[in-house]
Amino acid sequence: MADISVDRDINAQIEDLRNQVSKLSSQLADRIDVAAERADEALSSAKAKVSSVTDQARSEGKNVIKAAKENPTATGSVLVTTALLGVFAGILIGRLSN
Repeated sequence: MADISVDRDINAQIEDLRNQVSKLSSQLADRIDVAAERADEALSSAKAKVSSVTDQARSEGKNVIKAAKENPTATGSVLVTTALLGVFAGILIGRLSN
């Protein structure tokens, strides 16, 4: 008799555990769905922002090229000045590191 009672208790506990596992699985699936939706929304938003930035950068690049073509002397002067500043910065950093 005692064995039957123990078996029923164990079977009841097993059934309770199965129900709990089922509920947890359902909750986990719901959370995964929500997380996936949020990730999709974030990806879509990021794609739109990257596209906008890319278009703006392309437009600015075209403007720079146009300005460089219209003013080759100024462009050359800017490039030479930038190169000289780079050389002087390199020398200064080299001396400061010694």
